[in-house]
Parts: sequence; C-alpha cells; structure tokens
Amino acid sequence: MKVLDFLESIWRFAFTKAGTEMEKMSESEYNEAFINGKSDEQIKVTYERAWSAKNFEIELYWKRANYFWAFQIASFAGYFTMIGSDAYPKNPQVLYFIVCIGFITGMAWTFTNRGSKVWQRHWEIHVDMLEDRITGPLYKSVTSPKTFSVSKINEIVSRFILSIWFVLGVKYFSEHIILFTTDFSNIDYQVWLSSIFVIYFTFSMITGYGRGRFGERKVQFYKRKFIVDQENHTN
Repeated sequence: MKVLDFLESIWRFAFTKAGTEMEKMSESEYNEAFINGKSDEQIKVTYERAWSAKNFEIELYWKRANYFWAFQIASFAGYFTMIGSDAYPKNPQVLYFIVCIGFITGMAWTFTNRGSKVWQRHWEIHVDMLEDRITGPLYKSVTSPKTFSVSKINEIVSRFILSIWFVLGVKYFSEHIILFTTDFSNIDYQVWLSSIFVIYFTFSMITGYGRGRFGERKVQFYKRKFIVDQENHTN
C-alpha cells in the first residue's frame, strides 16, 4: 500500500487535477466589495496597497530574471568549455547533462516570467479600478497608443534560449544516440534517464506541482505550546 501511495505521489507531482473552480466577479460586484459605501480613506488604503504590491511584483520580476540569467550564462559557459575539453570524448554524457540543466532552467525561466506577469497585471488592474476616487485616471492615461513591452520581450528572449537548448539536445542525440537498436549494450542509460527526468519535471511545471491554482483550499491550524517560566519571574 505504501508503494502505491508513493507511486501516486510521483504521478500527482507531474499530473494533477486539483480543483480551480472560482466564481467570476462582475464590475458591480467589485465596486460593491471595494468602492461603494467605502470612505475615501478606506479606498486610499486599498489603492496604496495595490500600488505597493504592483511595484513589489515588478521588482521581483527583474530579480528573478537576473537569477535565471545567471543559470543560463553558467550553463552556456559549461557547455562550450566542455566541448573544448580533452575530457569530452571520454565523457560526452556530461555535455548532455549541461544541456538538460540549461533546458530545465530555461523552461523554469519562461514559466516564471509568465507567472510574474500575471501577478503584476493583477495588481495593475486593481490600481485601474481604484484610482478614480484617489488620483483620477492617472495610471490609465497614457501618452502613446503603442509601445514595446519590456517584460514581454524578456519572455521572448527566454523562449528563444529555451529553443537553443532544445536544438542542442537534438544535436547531441543525432551525433551520439542510436534511437532504434536491439543491442541493449549500446544503450546510454545516463542520457536516457536524464531525458526521462527532463520530461517528467517539464510536465510537473506545465500540468503538475508547478501550476498555481486558486480554487477552494482546506486548511488546518495548529497551536504551538509554550510555557512561561514563572520561576524566573519570581526570582
């Protein structure tokens, strides 16, 4: 039974159907919750919190981008260093391991960009909805009907780099791996196992644990026990 539970947990990590049922909120319901019947001071507090959260998400967005850029630079440096190394002909699998690292971190970077953008946009919409009573339509009034999105361009770059790692992975397979063979002694288990792990963790980001879900959550609170030392107070 424990083995089945363990296998199920492995499956659920990569493939889960956790509920995401949520009720749609109309504009009138939003106004009723945050604007109608609220004083200007209450709306101002809500507005300022939304504005601060928006700025915080933008700051986090670029911190995360720098974090993943560091991974990509290190991975590309390792890749090209390995190609020129004397150890490459003896251990070509190491090159594929580097490709796997670059691909997974590139995939994580792409999805993190999308997730960060969702939260940034989330707070921007709150600012749009709340600002009329505080500053007027300041954030909604723009000076150009069209421009370039810095965050979207960053997302495009992350997808481009992800594509490069995919091409490098295909290149390695075409040069070192025989896809169809009956001679099991020639199977490079290190490469195939690495590929299985890459596929598994990719699906865990797309369909499993990596997906944020905002449906109903069941929580349980626990109380910590602590005792006041009465002796120290009486001495």
